[in-house]
Amino acid sequence: MQRCTECNEPFKWNQLYKSLWFAFRPVQCRNCGTVHKVASASRLLTVLLLLVPMIYLSIVMQNFGLREVILPITAVIALVSLVLPFLLKYEKVSDTIDTNYGNR
Repeated sequence: MQRCTECNEPFKWNQLYKSLWFAFRPVQCRNCGTVHKVASASRLLTVLLLLVPMIYLSIVMQNFGLREVILPITAVIALVSLVLPFLLKYEKVSDTIDTNYGNR
């Protein structure tokens, strides 16, 4: 399981799971408050783990009806999403310079 880069506190599985389902929302350490975001390579891994099985299933099951396809696709999404919090890597959010001077 991923740990905070500052204090080495492990993230909870449900923190990472919520981050995954809410468009890779940054995760804040419960101990020191450091904010971490999903690394770019982990985002690519997520897309591949979800997209490749979907393409395979759509090719293999192209002659099946909608009812027969929904269950395998739902199962793949559920299994991959349950495992992803263990595979994703998070990195500390670097402080960026606000060139807009706070005006949004």
